[in-house]
Amino acid sequence: MAQSAIVAVIDFEERYRQECASVIHQLADWFGIEASNQAYIAALGRLPTFLVHDEERVLGFIALEETSVEAVEIHVMAVAPDRHRSGIGRAMVSRAEGWMRFRGLRILHVKTLGPSHPDPYYARTRAFYQALGFRPVFETTALWGAENPSLVLVKLIAGVTRGPGAHGTNPPREAPRASGGRCGAKHR
Repeated sequence: MAQSAIVAVIDFEERYRQECASVIHQLADWFGIEASNQAYIAALGRLPTFLVHDEERVLGFIALEETSVEAVEIHVMAVAPDRHRSGIGRAMVSRAEGWMRFRGLRILHVKTLGPSHPDPYYARTRAFYQALGFRPVFETTALWGAENPSLVLVKLIAGVTRGPGAHGTNPPREAPRASGGRCGAKHR
């Protein structure tokens, strides 16, 4: 199948919600709990959300959640399975980092299934984040239970020298923000 050219990493618009849901549903090895999937889909647009699309469809998306005056969590990120390893995830994380720099936020973190769990799909997820400069901080069973140990990975964003409002006041937000979330955590 021919790969379509990537147009851009753009801001989420409501018209893309169902296409984002379709991406999640194509990733059952990562997104195995329907209630969690519905919560991820509902959060799109309430949280800062960016996506990649070509002329035909959404290829991936990322939603961010501010967790402190200096930190942002990747609430959810998904890339269509036929577009894994094509640079889409890297481009979306780069866009998130730019968004953070503009706001003076310097800590990006994500939770994913920990390495004590033998899941090969999440081994790929951890390798992806580590290739982008994320470092594992700790693994715990306190968040998702013993059957789903979570690993917290953190990345310091280069180029942020001051805290919030580093570029004056933070720009107004487009929509209210929701709380909670995991990045593709499988709860089976």
